[in-house]
Amino acid sequence: SSKTFVVEECAALSNCARLDVILVLAADKEDEAAKTEKAAEIAARHAVAYHLQQQVSSYRSKDISLLQRTGLSSWLDLPGAIHLDRDSTTTTTTKTTTNSLQKEQCTQITQLAHRLTSMEGPHSISTHLSLIAGGLAPRPNRPKREVIFRPYSSRDAHILLQLKRTVEVVSTTTSSTRGDEGDRKVNARSGRGRIKTLLDGALTAGKAARNEGVVPEIKRLKEYGSDGTPPVALANIVAEAAIERAVKPTVAICVTKLTAMETDTAEQISQLRRRVDEIVAFLANGLGDDMGTDKNHIQLKKMANKLLHEPTMRLREGGIE
Repeated sequence: SSKTFVVEECAALSNCARLDVILVLAADKEDEAAKTEKAAEIAARHAVAYHLQQQVSSYRSKDISLLQRTGLSSWLDLPGAIHLDRDSTTTTTTKTTTNSLQKEQCTQITQLAHRLTSMEGPHSISTHLSLIAGGLAPRPNRPKREVIFRPYSSRDAHILLQLKRTVEVVSTTTSSTRGDEGDRKVNARSGRGRIKTLLDGALTAGKAARNEGVVPEIKRLKEYGSDGTPPVALANIVAEAAIERAVKPTVAICVTKLTAMETDTAEQISQLRRRVDEIVAFLANGLGDDMGTDKNHIQLKKMANKLLHEPTMRLREGGIE
């Protein structure tokens, strides 16, 4: 039987070494977990392959500019280079079928989908992104080249800036899609914020891996500076320490937060605060006359907010059942 998935979130992390597309998919109906995961993996690879094929096809149909010929500009930086489906004359809906595509296009998409590598699950994806941010992940464009951990390299740390910019774009997109109070619960359930949580976690891990206070072992590589290359054996030892001290703890926190987002955590927090507000108002009204009520209410509210901070954070991080 066929399955349909909705892309609730999407972001791309791209640099000279890799292109990672992060997707949040939702199935149209409940099914066995194993079947849904396998179908989601196939759907994700073909969705990415389809859009890559569309971009390549659009690029090939355009004249190459003088800037591109001379190497002064990447084709992705040129106006109008990115192909948008809404402007396409062949596909006007988000649901792509073989009837709307030429046979050659279908072949190219299938071939691309089989060549793409994928992973699923919050732990795997969070670990992958955290290793990239920390300069600890292998490079797909150089599979045979050993990864050398260089925490003091400004070039290797450039990924943190790219991650930060990606987070800013994701944050802007997320905030612009949020509606009024009545829509917040729907948005919370529809996956908004999951990719931002993953990228925020990766940023935290990347910074921690280069922090001497978190990973004191990196001091052993300081003598090699920003451009030097340490011995492989030494770099591997320090890399293992960075993974244990910076990456794994951050991934654990990220996974916990993502797990909490699958529940009605936001609604639980709202109910808790509403109930506390009712108690605060009742106590304030019983502490004095009308003239003193406002003052008592403000003081009690401050105390309640202070007491609520820790349980609220634990709820958001999935620490309370």
